[in-house]
Amino acid sequence: MTKSIFINIWLFILILILVSLSIWGIFYIEKIDYKISVLGIVAVIVAAFTSVMTVNINNTKTREREYELHLLKEKQKVCEHFYNAFFEIFKNVKNNKDGLTKKTLEEMSLFKKGLMNWGSEELIKKYIEYEDNIDHNNGDTFAILNNANTFLKEMRKELGFKDSKSLKLMTVLLTAEARVELGH
Repeated sequence: MTKSIFINIWLFILILILVSLSIWGIFYIEKIDYKISVLGIVAVIVAAFTSVMTVNINNTKTREREYELHLLKEKQKVCEHFYNAFFEIFKNVKNNKDGLTKKTLEEMSLFKKGLMNWGSEELIKKYIEYEDNIDHNNGDTFAILNNANTFLKEMRKELGFKDSKSLKLMTVLLTAEARVELGH
């Protein structure tokens, strides 16, 4: 905040000096050579100022892009934990084993930890909603798949993807027969 105020004060003073020099050079100096010199000085100051501001703006934009990239990488790591647990559960259930193993519980714990640090408020709400719906819809495969699809799309949105409403991500996991059976 103070840096912004300082920059604004500095800009105001610089503009005031440049305007004053220009007015002084145009209206109060009689000799044309001196007028050209004063206006030349103003032009050099404006060019230097423009150059410094351009570099400053570019550096600021670069830092913002680096931060956004870092944020995206961290979010990808968080989502990877969810996918690891999700696919492990899916594989175990498909092989008629208990879906919740020590590995899946560890991955979900890492996901929740990462979600608290790096997830947006919207993603956290969608996860809680997803987790609540799993408990409420236990045994209703269609409802569970729809809830998972909604949450997976929200995760993809968090990572910068823009999915259409008609995209059904869960159909990737289903066999052709299961997709026909569930109407996907």
